[in-house]
Amino acid sequence: MVWLYLLGGLILVLVTLQCLMKIYFGAILNLIMNFIHSNIETVKAKLFDEAISKIKSNKKNERLEILELGIGTGENFRHFPKGSNVTILDKTDLFLPYLNESIKKNNRNDLNVSKLVVSKAEEMVGIESDSMDLVVHTFILCSVDDHLKVMNQVYRVLKPGGVCIFMEHSIDNENKKRKILQKIMTVVLGDRFLDMRKIISSGPLEELQLKNYEMNNIFISYVNPIVYGYGIKS
Repeated sequence: MVWLYLLGGLILVLVTLQCLMKIYFGAILNLIMNFIHSNIETVKAKLFDEAISKIKSNKKNERLEILELGIGTGENFRHFPKGSNVTILDKTDLFLPYLNESIKKNNRNDLNVSKLVVSKAEEMVGIESDSMDLVVHTFILCSVDDHLKVMNQVYRVLKPGGVCIFMEHSIDNENKKRKILQKIMTVVLGDRFLDMRKIISSGPLEELQLKNYEMNNIFISYVNPIVYGYGIKS
């Protein structure tokens, strides 16, 4: 009988968490993503520096054309080259207030946020082919319906010589305990854990650089591993 009470208590907790996520989704996700990004800042800074140095689609002294998939908390803005033109694509404008806050916090008024496109990443409505020097996506592939369509769209909008930077959390196929926890968190948060190394490798980007990163913070260790890197459109 005891296990029935425990099971009932667990179900109640999960239902309560799901209700809270629906009501306060934007605020809760903002806090979570801020915390995660603060724990990957060093590796992310190195990634952006290396990947941006590989861009061959832009002439010197011209503004970079950047597309970021997912508004999120605007944590990537601090790494964008000075004076860039930024287009943001998201399926919702729910996070726009957090983006504006990030621009002010990071003192990035030099960036020209020229367009907010409300569209699924699988479609990228209104974004021209061969128009972007850099595409950035962090922690968004877990929430799309068709990964290959997204990656094909990224390739389409990149200029020849353009670069795509990515950081995505992945299912842990090496750590069985963590994998079980990830499956539980999928139920609680609705956030899927997928084999991102396999997914990204199946896309059309060339000269693909793929690495794994482990965050040391115990509170978010269930998100590990982080699959990150960049690819180029030749």
